[in-house]
Amino acid sequence: MSEQEIREGMLLAVWDEPPLDFDPDALMKRAEQKKSRRRALASVGVATALIVVSAFALPGLLPKTGDGDQIAASRTDSSSPAAAESPTNRTVRIGDALAAKLQTRVQGLRDVSAYVMPGSSFQVITPPSSTTAAKPARVEDGSLSGYVYLTDDVGPTSLLVRAATGLQNERNLCSTAIMCSEVAQADGSKVVQAQFHDGASTVVRAVATRVFESGYMVQISAFTTNPATGSGLRAALPVSVDVLTTLVTDPAIRWE
Repeated sequence: MSEQEIREGMLLAVWDEPPLDFDPDALMKRAEQKKSRRRALASVGVATALIVVSAFALPGLLPKTGDGDQIAASRTDSSSPAAAESPTNRTVRIGDALAAKLQTRVQGLRDVSAYVMPGSSFQVITPPSSTTAAKPARVEDGSLSGYVYLTDDVGPTSLLVRAATGLQNERNLCSTAIMCSEVAQADGSKVVQAQFHDGASTVVRAVATRVFESGYMVQISAFTTNPATGSGLRAALPVSVDVLTTLVTDPAIRWE
């Protein structure tokens, strides 16, 4: 065996032994430092893992807010049907539209307003002095009644507004009228225009009745007296039957 081989064999035998001049305290301190480093690395790894798990878990645990709520609300709104219009809101809408249309259709009118309510149970005053009690109707059936008030050069008066399913027998719309005509509408409904006199030549009432295919009827009447009070006699009607027809056929008003 050569000297080189003997030297290499001795090195292999003592390669992992500490040097003869090693310091035991320094060696123990180095071992403790390595152990502490391993513990710190392990703690960091565990903490990192917990943070990652929490990041994935928190969205499911926290209450939804902000954009998430807005998206959920929009989905709910889009899937739920629109709220039905209440009878009172419907009649207010129709009354306001009638007043606005009348003011633009007839020049010189003042104090134009409307009072329209659900149902048709109020007393209807018709010239010359007869009083007819309208049959009470359920609010839910779409019936309504009221007045469109106006003031012209003669004074204050009003138009009578009524609407209901089967409001009047169609065969009686032209009964005793001195003038009656029927005008078809594009939506399938029709308007019956009628004028009535008092036995002489004076026209005391004009009526425009719109009849829908469903049987629902809208009727607006003008008198030589104020239908809201039964007084205020005048020589001529405040508005013509053509103006009444414009009101019942206004496309801005949704009757049904």
